[in-house]
Amino acid sequence: MGWLSGMIGGGLGAMVAGPIGAIIGATIGAGMSGRQTLPQHGPGGFNRTQQRQAIFFTAAYSMIGKLAKADGRVCNDEIAAIEKISREALGMDSQTREFALNVFTQAKDRPEPFAAYARQFGDLFWQDQQLCSFMMSFLFQVAMADGELHPQEETMLLEAKTAFRLPESLYQSLRSRYVGQHSSSVRLAKHYENLGVPNNATSAEIKKAYRRKAAEFHPDKIEGKGLPPEFIKFANDRLAEINESYDTVMSSRK
Repeated sequence: MGWLSGMIGGGLGAMVAGPIGAIIGATIGAGMSGRQTLPQHGPGGFNRTQQRQAIFFTAAYSMIGKLAKADGRVCNDEIAAIEKISREALGMDSQTREFALNVFTQAKDRPEPFAAYARQFGDLFWQDQQLCSFMMSFLFQVAMADGELHPQEETMLLEAKTAFRLPESLYQSLRSRYVGQHSSSVRLAKHYENLGVPNNATSAEIKKAYRRKAAEFHPDKIEGKGLPPEFIKFANDRLAEINESYDTVMSSRK
């Protein structure tokens, strides 16, 4: 919770420009004001890693607020799905979930479009393509929480792809992973795409790709990126997906 206490006590909202800074300030003012349960810091009371964690976290929940309202309204099922992702996929404690929901609520009703949050996130993090890919994967998972990718949601995801400077091939790979996986042949193709290899790759090529992907999502490497701790569990789940894809692909060749 270091980034959360540092954000609230250190006035990060005043230090970050643009819509993300505005959301931080509004969320603290609306939902966390008057609390004495968190330690207070001066403006320099939190480090660069905590700043990156706070900005990443706020951007994520700002963008999913806009995604959830893509069809003009936010339904109870969408809120329940987001709370489930927060609790189970990200393993947040109650206080962090409260902050996340406040960010979500503030962002969904503000006039700034989804693209504004995506652009600011991209401007801050585009040089770290792994972090951008990680955020894109998270956005896809939220967009598909109701089992369907709505046209306006896909428009927003494409805006994120552009803002994050992600290649089209990566976007299509993520889309294939999260959207429309039904038949066994399609599911097997998903596992190949998850590993980043074609279905005619040799076993040696598959093993090499697997080692590279697994190294990308190794817990030590992910923690060094400055992700919020709550997103480390999401990264671990991504590593589990890579392991499953490798096992499935190799088993299909026996």
